[in-house]
Amino acid sequence: MTTKVLIVDDEPDIDRLMRQRLRRRLRSGQIELLSARNGVEALNVLAENADVGVAFCDINMPNMDGLTLLDRLRSGHPSVRAVMISAYGDPLNRRSALGRGAIEFLTKPLDFRQLERVLDRLLAV
Repeated sequence: MTTKVLIVDDEPDIDRLMRQRLRRRLRSGQIELLSARNGVEALNVLAENADVGVAFCDINMPNMDGLTLLDRLRSGHPSVRAVMISAYGDPLNRRSALGRGAIEFLTKPLDFRQLERVLDRLLAV
């Protein structure tokens, strides 16, 4: 079964790198990747793709930040398992994200092996 994974980040390189790193899973049909540049775009993508299973969300983005998006996911899309990503891995951001329902908190620069382990765990559920 294919799981839809949403990448929400205002840095185009993050989307490109994640697609490159996860290409084997894409080709096999294990996942389908969707993208958004900010929280507002992410909510629009979710309105058209109610079956998104996992979202990797940056915290610092224009228009709607990742923590606000996380609140909106909890209230409007509770089945989406959110993994927060930030260049600012300070304890306050981490606690805030996990306290708002994030499954995991990753820091930039991304360790793609760690990202894949997190994704494996979420796909196994």
